[in-house]
Amino acid sequence: MKKIVQAVLVIILGLLLYSTGERINPMPEEIRYGKEKPVTLTWFVALEGYSKEWNPEKNVADAKILKNTGVNLEIKSGDLTDLDALIATDSLPDLITVEAGAAERFLLEDSGMAVALEPLFAEYAPDVNIPDSMKEWYRNQDGNWYAIASYYYGPERVNPQYGGYLGTHNNNYVRSDLLAQTGVPMQDLRTKEGLLAALRAAKKLSYKNQQIIPYSGWWTQNLAEQFGMDIEDAKGNYLSKYRQPEWLEALQFGNQLYREKLLLPEEFTESLSQRRKQVQSGRIFFCTGYSNVQEAKDILYSNDKNAQLVYVGQVRGTEGKRPNLKSVASGGWTTTMVYEGTQHKKEIAEFISYMTQEEATLDAAPSIGTETYDIVDHGYVMRESVQEEFAEDYQKAAEKYYLNLEFFVDWTVVQKYQPASERRDFREQYRNCRIYDSKAEDAAVSVGTDNEMQQLREKIERFYNSAEIEILTSESEESCIQKYQETIRQMEKLGLKKLEAFEKQQYEQAKKKIK
Repeated sequence: MKKIVQAVLVIILGLLLYSTGERINPMPEEIRYGKEKPVTLTWFVALEGYSKEWNPEKNVADAKILKNTGVNLEIKSGDLTDLDALIATDSLPDLITVEAGAAERFLLEDSGMAVALEPLFAEYAPDVNIPDSMKEWYRNQDGNWYAIASYYYGPERVNPQYGGYLGTHNNNYVRSDLLAQTGVPMQDLRTKEGLLAALRAAKKLSYKNQQIIPYSGWWTQNLAEQFGMDIEDAKGNYLSKYRQPEWLEALQFGNQLYREKLLLPEEFTESLSQRRKQVQSGRIFFCTGYSNVQEAKDILYSNDKNAQLVYVGQVRGTEGKRPNLKSVASGGWTTTMVYEGTQHKKEIAEFISYMTQEEATLDAAPSIGTETYDIVDHGYVMRESVQEEFAEDYQKAAEKYYLNLEFFVDWTVVQKYQPASERRDFREQYRNCRIYDSKAEDAAVSVGTDNEMQQLREKIERFYNSAEIEILTSESEESCIQKYQETIRQMEKLGLKKLEAFEKQQYEQAKKKIK
C-alpha cells in the first residue's frame, strides 16, 4: 500500500512540473543520485573575495542539489597563498578550484595530486556533459585531462546548430534617466566627441544629494579594443598591445577625461567591490565593463525604478575603425580539479555529472537561478512571481534562488535556451563589431610554469601599471605622449622584446591547438 501511495505522489508531482511549461532535455534518471545519507564533499576555492554559504534550508538551489545528488558541500575560500599552504601540508580537500591560468593548476596536475578525469567518469559517471574540445584544450603533456573549466566556449556548441555564440564583457553602460537630463542622444555616446559632451553635462548633476561621478570603470585595453586595436598583423603574427596606435589613443582619451575631471583620482585606487557599491548607490553616470555593473545595476533598479543603467554599445576611435572586441575568456574562467587522495571519487564524479547537465546548468546560471523559470518555445521564461520578488528586494531574492557556485557552468547551454528576443537583441547590439575568440591571446600572455618568464612578466607589468597612472594623469596631451614613449623605452630595457618573442610563440602554438 505504501508503494502505491508513493507512486501516485510521483505521478502527481510529474503532472505539476509539466503543467508549468515545456521541460528542458530531461535529466536521465540514472544520473539523479539522491541518497538516504548525504555525503559531505570538501571544496577549496582559491578566489580572494569569493564566499558561498551552503544552506539547503534557505536556498532552493542548494536544496535541489542535496535532494538530487545526496551531496552536502563544505566550501572554504582564500587566495593562492592559502592554497599553497594546503598543498605544502598535504591538506587538500576533495575539490580544488583555481583560476585557469594559475601556476598552482599545473603544479597539481604535474605532481600527481589531481585525478585524471576521463577514467574517473568512464567508471562512475559516463553521462557527464562536457565538450571534448575542453578536454583537449586542457590536456596535460602526460596525456591526461585533469581540469574542468567554467564558462568554456567550444566549437561543438559555439555554432547556430547548438545555439552558442561568443560574447564580450567590453561594453559601456549609461544611466538613461540621467542621460535624459543632459540632452545628449544615446547614439552620440558612440563617438568620443558625443561621450565627452555627455560626461561634461553629467558632471553638473546630482542624485539623492550625491555628486554624480561622470565616468567609471577605466581599463585602457577596453577602450583600445573599442577603437579597433588589432591583435595580429595581416600575416597572422601576434601584436603586442602596448605598441598599437589605438593603445596610445586610449591613453590620450583617458588623459583628457582626467584633465577635465571627468575621470576622478579614486578611479586608480578603488577596488571592484567599491566600484560596484558606487553603482548601487546611483553615483555612476557612465561605466565601462560588465564586471563593474553586473548585479549592482539590478540592485540600484530594485531601489529606484527610474534609475536604469542600460547598455549603450562601444565608442569609436578617431579612425572610425570597427570595434575589435576580445570575447569573454573562452578557454574558461576557473578550473576545478579532484584531489587524488579523496575518499569520495564515485560521489564526486556523480555530483559533477549532475552539475554539467543542461537543467542543472540553467539552475546555476547567475542571471537565472533555481525554480525561477519555465521552458516555453524552447526558451526559458522567468516566472512573474519571481520577477516580482527580485523587483521588490533583489538581494533577498538572490539569496533565495541563486546558487553562487558557477564553477561548472557552460554559458553556451544558457544561450541555447535564451528566448529568441534576447538572441535578436545580441545580434543587433554587436552587428557593427567583431568579437574574436580569446583563447590564443590568453595563451600568449600565460606563462604557465616558466618561472623566468613569470618573473619577467611580473617585473614589466608592475612597471607599466605604475607608469600608466603617471601617463593618464599627465598635465597635458604632449606630456602624456612623451611619458608613454619613455615608458616603452624603459620596458624595452627591462626585457620587453624577449617577453614579446615568448608571447608570439605561445600565440602560434595556441592557434595550432585550436585548429
